[in-house]
Amino acid sequence: MNVIVPRNYQTNARDQAILKIDEGKNVILILLPTGMGKTLISCLIVDGLIENGKIKEDEKILYLVADRKLKHQLFKMSQDYGLGRHGNLFLLPERNEIPARMSRDHARISKIIYATPVLLLNSLIAKTPRTQMIDKETINKVKLIVIDEILDVFAQSYGKKRTKEETIRYIETTWGRSFDDIINELMEQYNEIKKEDIENFVLREFSSKYWRLNKRFEPLLNLLGVFDENSDRIIVGLTASIAQKEKRNLLIKTFGESRAVQIFPTGDDFENYRPKIQLKRIQVFDDWVIDIDKKIQEIKLQNLSVINKTYKILTNREKIPANRSLLFINDILGKKNLQEKIKERTDEDFLNKSLTHASSFLLMTIARQTLLENTFRAFVRFIDKIKNSFLLNNENFQYIKEQMNEKIKEIKESNKLYLSKKEERLLFWLERFIKEGKKVLVLCRFVNMTQYLHNIMVQRNIESTYVHGKMSGNLQHAQIMKFKKGTAKILFASERLIEKGTDLPEADVAIYYGTTLSLERYEQSLGRIRSNYINIKKAYTIVYNQSIEDEKSLKRDIAFLEIFDANKLIKQ
Repeated sequence: MNVIVPRNYQTNARDQAILKIDEGKNVILILLPTGMGKTLISCLIVDGLIENGKIKEDEKILYLVADRKLKHQLFKMSQDYGLGRHGNLFLLPERNEIPARMSRDHARISKIIYATPVLLLNSLIAKTPRTQMIDKETINKVKLIVIDEILDVFAQSYGKKRTKEETIRYIETTWGRSFDDIINELMEQYNEIKKEDIENFVLREFSSKYWRLNKRFEPLLNLLGVFDENSDRIIVGLTASIAQKEKRNLLIKTFGESRAVQIFPTGDDFENYRPKIQLKRIQVFDDWVIDIDKKIQEIKLQNLSVINKTYKILTNREKIPANRSLLFINDILGKKNLQEKIKERTDEDFLNKSLTHASSFLLMTIARQTLLENTFRAFVRFIDKIKNSFLLNNENFQYIKEQMNEKIKEIKESNKLYLSKKEERLLFWLERFIKEGKKVLVLCRFVNMTQYLHNIMVQRNIESTYVHGKMSGNLQHAQIMKFKKGTAKILFASERLIEKGTDLPEADVAIYYGTTLSLERYEQSLGRIRSNYINIKKAYTIVYNQSIEDEKSLKRDIAFLEIFDANKLIKQ
């Protein structure tokens, strides 16, 4: 068995955590960029707390992680490190994988349990004690809870924005430089972008964000009593989202400032392993897609005028924050109490108008994502199913349908397998990388794209595999192992599944099939291929030229490279 030797900064994190626990802190937040071994640090902490008696022989440890797939990775790391010497390790199974009685017995005799919040809660709550997968007496023995990506405890909400002046003060205080200096540095490197556009992007990205407890975590955490300041349970939270300063501060406040502390690991080998990656863009030219994309944007702007009126009626604020639009729209579409308020303050006609425009905005957001990052067939199916009354009477939407039908006719007349310009470009680069002997991770927004692109590779006799969130945890693990072991040279993966916790150092190259503006998610997913200062790799984003994703990817890369430098954040 390979002996795992921790790096200096990892042992430093362990020592800091155990010292703080000895001093009476029992909520420890470990901050470390993606790819630097937070899971191993958690194993070191568990080891140390057992050996110094903080965790007694009859007490248990619970590992919580947001999605099913990552249970396996945490479990495997614990096995490889050797935590099994302290007692049995139990990977809580999905329902019906093993009999409930067997699961309960296994949990009772185990020292460490690995689960997702939803799975554990469902395993505890059952119609009868006999159908429980795990009993409450077992959970009551938990002394230490390790939460991977602990900032997932919070979900984004919408609220009042900072003024421009307040945002500038926040940026200058955070980074220790004047706002003008930051903007001028960005302009020197990205001289093709207008100063005004760079300023607006930075201001928008650092506008105030509001958060609420995540419904996936909240019930279980309340059941475990971890928000009780008198709780003696130890919480070790791990996160790579070190850029989320406000979210981190809220976590400290939620758990209690008297019992919570943030830890930034240090060590003489830190610089060698911190993330470093070369970002590249592959642009695809397609006038048809650009034309449709512009029409979709025009429709969404029409919808926003009504949505902003609705926002003012409910909040007495003039304009909804740009990065909260979808949250607000989902609320007014899904919450009866908000709909009643709109009706009370206006009338039923305006309520119906608000709901129609909110629905249209949501539909066009999905349509744009489908156009740019899914198959043409998926786009056609989606557009054909739309029954929204505003859209059916909208000139821009009618134009989109006409152009789509002409494209369908053109494809049928060609009598050839249709591949979009982006698909063609992706295949060109994949074949090139494979000839160079490289292994490639391709990140897709849509689940069906992972299988669709995999099928194209099969037709071309190129070994690949795919993984997405609709698979069982066991199947996800099996598919990823094909890539890790080298039987598949390409892994097509849904980006939300792969972005947190799935270590893929075997990948030589990453390709984003499209873009996402979320810097937090970008930061997380880039770390999957383990690119650092001693092993720099490349990440490509393939986008349609002059489309909204072209603009977003460029702005996202600027922010990632210049604003969210992990080392700068850690030194603050």
